Amino acid sequence: MSAARLRALVPRLLRDPAFWYAVSLAVAAVVEDTISTDRLRRLMDWCSTNLANIRPGGHPVEAFVASAFIPQESAGVWPFFALSLFSVVAVLGARKTVLLLGGVHVGVSMVTEGLVWWRIHHGTLPSSDAHMWDTGPSYLVVTALTVAIATARPLWLRMVWSVCLAGATPSLLQGIDHADYTAIGHILSFSIGLGVVFHVRHTLGDVRLEALPEPATVPATPH
Repeated sequence: MSAARLRALVPRLLRDPAFWYAVSLAVAAVVEDTISTDRLRRLMDWCSTNLANIRPGGHPVEAFVASAFIPQESAGVWPFFALSLFSVVAVLGARKTVLLLGGVHVGVSMVTEGLVWWRIHHGTLPSSDAHMWDTGPSYLVVTALTVAIATARPLWLRMVWSVCLAGATPSLLQGIDHADYTAIGHILSFSIGLGVVFHVRHTLGDVRLEALPEPATVPATPH
């Protein structure tokens, strides 16, 4: 890539929320790897979107925001997965992408914690599950990966994201046979991503979709 092409690319990256989100997750991965186990445990306790934190007497706003940036496990892989957001921004635009994926993160978290509340209320889960860790970007990233699989450009990126989602699926759906609420949340996130894909295909059509500009991470033409 030429210096001129690089100079043109940098401003586009700096304006793209996908870039900043991937960077934030990379920083979070480094922090999680370097702080003590006790500090990491306290961080997870505070930022989890569990019933204890999102109740009116807790800190719901802070928990919902922070949890999107603090992976619970496999922290090193999420910055790479988050690069799929570039494709979502290319299709929907920055503002709609932030609203969509922020809504997925908050909405799916509320649904899954609602399931936890219901099961605790009916005695099928212990009351201690109100304090269980529930943090990380997986809900919104699953939606982004789903959209990217159908819309990413160049076309080989679709295969990359397909492999990533397929490889992560066994972990994402762990416990689904026991109605694990996190696994249910990932199914909801995938379903929302499919809904977005159908909407985009219906609105733009395949021809117009392929004519969209490529994400800022990929040069539009060889130089």
